[in-house]
Amino acid sequence: MKVKCVVHGMSFHAFHGAMEVERELGQMFYVDVALAMEMTEADASPSVNTDVRGSEIYEVTKNIMMGTKFNSHASLALAIARDLFARFKHVTDVDVTVGRRQLFIAGDVKEIMATASCVRSDFEEKG
Repeated sequence: MKVKCVVHGMSFHAFHGAMEVERELGQMFYVDVALAMEMTEADASPSVNTDVRGSEIYEVTKNIMMGTKFNSHASLALAIARDLFARFKHVTDVDVTVGRRQLFIAGDVKEIMATASCVRSDFEEKG
């Protein structure tokens, strides 16, 4: 069975976007991450340690959010997913949603989001 660990509502003032003003002034980004792993009934024990900690998920996410400037939300979400797979070897699926509410759109839009839904094989070398 799959079990998910979710970190919801991380926020970062970061400098991503396709427009120069977005990369210079920055804006608030909101990130949700869900990691799934295969577990068995035997894992429903107080002594089992899945090695997935919310604080580590936050640190991996923060390093990407505050490191490189990305032009697109989709690329940013994929980079976070890639690094989460690298950190947590037993995770099978990762969902990353990156959103922002400061929009340079002439219209009534509350938020723009990109979601990357990935499985480990998406990032493995293909022979």
